[in-house]
Amino acid sequence: MRIWQGILTVTLILTAGLGLLVMSGHGRNLMSPALQAELQVQDFPLPPDMGVDPMRVADFMVAELQERMETDIAIRLTMNANVADQIRTVVLPRLMNVVAVQTMMREVPELSELLDLGSFRRTVSGTVQSRKAAEDVALTVPGALLATIDGTRVPVTTTSTGMTALELGSMTAGESRQIVLWLSESAGSVDLGRAIQLGAAEGQRGRVLLWGETGWFGADVEALRWGRWIVGGVLAAAFLFGLAGAMLPFLSRRNGWRDDGDARAAHRP
Repeated sequence: MRIWQGILTVTLILTAGLGLLVMSGHGRNLMSPALQAELQVQDFPLPPDMGVDPMRVADFMVAELQERMETDIAIRLTMNANVADQIRTVVLPRLMNVVAVQTMMREVPELSELLDLGSFRRTVSGTVQSRKAAEDVALTVPGALLATIDGTRVPVTTTSTGMTALELGSMTAGESRQIVLWLSESAGSVDLGRAIQLGAAEGQRGRVLLWGETGWFGADVEALRWGRWIVGGVLAAAFLFGLAGAMLPFLSRRNGWRDDGDARAAHRP
């Protein structure tokens, strides 16, 4: 067996074995860093006109207060007609305009989330785990509007470069966190596989494994089950062919030694 044939055969065996390991779902454990995130991207479709329109809320509140001023007996008895008209036509529209109502709604966390609901386009969910103790763990996610860690809503911060990030704080050895993030439409034009980064204090870099994103070479393997079997079958055939090619010269040499031994035994007196 020539040297280049042996190198080619060994390379084919190792490549096919590595491909089978990846196809079986165990390749992610190879040379994995201590800090790792396994995330899944999903679309977040909403019905049309979903959310809260501050203009409609402001118009409704003004109309409701004006109607109450006209129908409330106590106001009509204690307030002059001119004053009531001025409040109804001047004061209320200025106090309950769209800017004032939107500002008030933003100051209430629950209402602020409803305002953002119409902007949700994608979700990123999964786990962040660390085999070693880590400080100041953070995950940068572009376009993040809302986030939860282990079912509890947490704020989304903005880095000095303008990137939105999720701060997970300190993690002990072997600890795992369940996270969910809701992304805006701006995240649709970003390569999330490159933009989502995981890190910790002292320059520690983590690895992010992302599923569900479309547009990458081989993405159909994730959706077409028969495609996985074809790729797996080709890898298995290449693995067996390379293994047989590597073992055949040794088996042939062994049989040759055996035949030479039998021939020498036959020629002995």
